[in-house]
Amino acid sequence: MKIIVAGASDGIGRDVDLALSWRHETVRVGRRSGDVRCDDTDADSVRRMFHQIGQFDALVSVVGGDSAFGAFQELEPEQDRHGFERKLLAQVELLKQGQCSIRDNGSFVFTSGLPSHHPGPADIATGPGNSAVDALVESAAALLPRGLRLNVVSPAPGVEPGHGGAGLVTAAEAAQAYVMAVEGKMTGQVLRVCGGLHVALESASQVPVLAHARQDQAGLYEDPVSAALSSRPRSI
Repeated sequence: MKIIVAGASDGIGRDVDLALSWRHETVRVGRRSGDVRCDDTDADSVRRMFHQIGQFDALVSVVGGDSAFGAFQELEPEQDRHGFERKLLAQVELLKQGQCSIRDNGSFVFTSGLPSHHPGPADIATGPGNSAVDALVESAAALLPRGLRLNVVSPAPGVEPGHGGAGLVTAAEAAQAYVMAVEGKMTGQVLRVCGGLHVALESASQVPVLAHARQDQAGLYEDPVSAALSSRPRSI
């Protein structure tokens, strides 16, 4: 298959490209590097990108990692808008324009992120955008023509190999979900790659788990799940 990987220059996108390129032809797309340059927030740039690439079989979008993070009251209006533009509207444009060039039974795979369902205190600018992407996929997948499929991967924050934990995944681990979405038959699905966080959240309501609470620098006790959410790296 000929697969477009938008956002393939670093992080999860780089590992997605690596995982797919073993069996498929990948076209790397980025703002400043890649086989094709594209500003995914500019409709004209997206149109030129699809014209340059021509027909393709799948598009994987790993974009929106530059959203602002900060306390709700501290974010400027343009920072709030930027999160939606880079995470939601950019992927909407890829879906709209990509249908003109994608072959029958092709696949779109988008990216949301952990803040859509486990928001942290600094995720207000990116969490709603991630949730909107999940909702877009769940509602739009059934409306696509020609057997086209649409799924979204919702990964936890990425860490280096050997540094995982509840709510953390390596880029290589997350990449496997994208491969499954591209090569499988599913559509309209949100694939959550949470590093076991959902299991930890279910266990956190049980008293024995709270026995493992730790004392933070302020002298306050918190359960391990809350600690993971508050101290995790910034999510995409």
